[in-house]
Amino acid sequence: MITPRPVIGARFMKAGRMYFFDTGGVDDVSVGDFVIVKTDLGEDAARVAILPTDSPLAQVDLPLGTVVRKATGADLFSMNKHKRMEEDATSAAAEMVRTRRLPLKILGADWQFDGSSLVFFYASDERVDLAELNAALASHFGTRIEMRKMGARDETKVMTGVGTCGRELCCSSWLDKFSNISIRMAKEQDLPLNQAKLTGVCGRLKCCLIYELEMYQEVKGRLPKVGESFHIPSCEGGKCGTSGCAMTQSVNVPKERITVTLADGARTQFTAAELGVSFQAIPAHTKGVGTYGSDEVPKQERPTPVSAEGEPRRRRRRRGRRRGGRGQSP
Repeated sequence: MITPRPVIGARFMKAGRMYFFDTGGVDDVSVGDFVIVKTDLGEDAARVAILPTDSPLAQVDLPLGTVVRKATGADLFSMNKHKRMEEDATSAAAEMVRTRRLPLKILGADWQFDGSSLVFFYASDERVDLAELNAALASHFGTRIEMRKMGARDETKVMTGVGTCGRELCCSSWLDKFSNISIRMAKEQDLPLNQAKLTGVCGRLKCCLIYELEMYQEVKGRLPKVGESFHIPSCEGGKCGTSGCAMTQSVNVPKERITVTLADGARTQFTAAELGVSFQAIPAHTKGVGTYGSDEVPKQERPTPVSAEGEPRRRRRRRGRRRGGRGQSP
């Protein structure tokens, strides 16, 4: 039998992944405090997100390391110093990239708390040989260098920004895990398929398309569907016939209300409570994400090909035989 060990949940970044560490006897911490943890790469600083607990529900992953101590005033001073050094390191690395004319973009840098390594985040559409750049950066900063390539969403997460809602991007403020987003999610929520409104800052479909998806699926699955005939609660048997006395015309999911046409042609509305329909609470917005497959990239319109001046226009060849052609019997 495995004895549960008390662990602390902490993040290295503001909206980064949650990691778990053995408490190491450090229990006098609060949510939001910084602690110094020891990992395979050395000592680093992390912010507490889950207080010490031995609940098996919290231990999703194996502990990454051990908590050394709660961050002191000197540790916080070193963290602020490293933050200023990261900005200088990003500028210096970007200048080296421009000098060597490499097809990549430096997004940011992250100093290890003990100064044993320096991580650079970059984005590139091509496969680049970074051996010479890595050696130059290691010689310049005097530490071990790690180059980490970022995708489109991770790039936006590092650079941060403001969304169309006017608030800070979810990925850079609180979202620690990306879900697979599909255009089918917008269709199920009856959203207009406007690429400009469905695409986020990163150029991919917005992560918020999944936030209310489960609620729409729950409501639409229990209320009568559009075009479906049914019997209203006040219907008395034999008066409306066999097909039903009302037909659904529209479904208002946020208000949990439907508009129907009665047998006499009148239109009225019914709420889910009036129809005796109840809904279950949705525990998390990531439920059932895997059924939508991989993440989709919005398709751009293909430009119309234009032939150069003086170049003969090519005729497209049809497939199959024409009627009355050779090889056919008269």
